[in-house]
Amino acid sequence: MLRSRGIYPKISTFNFLIGSVIRSRGCDEGFDVYREVFSLNDEVKENVCRIRVCPNVQTFNLLMVSFYQKGLMENVKEIWSEMEKLNCAPNAYSYSILMAVFCEEGKMNDAQKLFVAMQGKQINPDVVAYNTLISGYCKIGEINRAEELCRDMGLSGIESTCITYEHLVNGYCKIGDVDSAILVYNDMCRKGFRPEGFVIDVLIKMLCDNSRVYEALEFCRVAMAKYNVLPSRSSYKFLIQGLCEEGKMEEALKLQAEMVGRGFEPNSEIYGAFIDGHVKLGHIELAERLRMEMLDMLSRKEEK
Repeated sequence: MLRSRGIYPKISTFNFLIGSVIRSRGCDEGFDVYREVFSLNDEVKENVCRIRVCPNVQTFNLLMVSFYQKGLMENVKEIWSEMEKLNCAPNAYSYSILMAVFCEEGKMNDAQKLFVAMQGKQINPDVVAYNTLISGYCKIGEINRAEELCRDMGLSGIESTCITYEHLVNGYCKIGDVDSAILVYNDMCRKGFRPEGFVIDVLIKMLCDNSRVYEALEFCRVAMAKYNVLPSRSSYKFLIQGLCEEGKMEEALKLQAEMVGRGFEPNSEIYGAFIDGHVKLGHIELAERLRMEMLDMLSRKEEK
């Protein structure tokens, strides 16, 4: 209606509208509004010339990140191509989004090339760009490349964030180097960052997988006391399984009671850990009673 009267709102108004639609109705609806607002239902360049307001880099970033969050990687690439057709220069955040797509697809060479291309255009990578690439290398186990980027980031005057350390912890766990993962975790805590629950989970799992269940228990207790991070169901499961494997059934039972007190009911995996533990110790009758109890629990759940 406004355009029919020759009135064209600012691009910031259009971007606000598109962003609002994306948040309330999703990325596809947001993209439809974008096409309608900028009269892009036909040839892109031809129509852009007929309107007085053109989409800017923030417009394209809104669309790209919304598609990325929904896992629609090809759509992100299409938006990037459209941005290039309109001669709209991407900024550091634009590059980070496309790099994240390549990282998700395991195309680290393409992500690295994009990182270099950004610098070639005199766009300095920010912490988001560095973290994106660090995450990609950590996911494929190339922790040395991730560490190199971390050092390069520091030399560029960019401080590591909590997310940087979380990526590195995951990277070291990915290659089974739990000691290095704990060193990174301790460094993160010394810098004043509060660890998230999933970081605690992955470290507890790695310690338990390496038959270091008592270290995992102590690690968990310190995280609870110092950072008020409560164990998740997964953490309880890893700890109970580790204790049962070592034949520490009484300690495992106490931990299960604590788990139940926090609202986590035992599942078949927890029962299985106790059953296997008692079988190893020769407690066949007790193991059989637990097996029957587990089957009864599963039967009651199916009835619900």
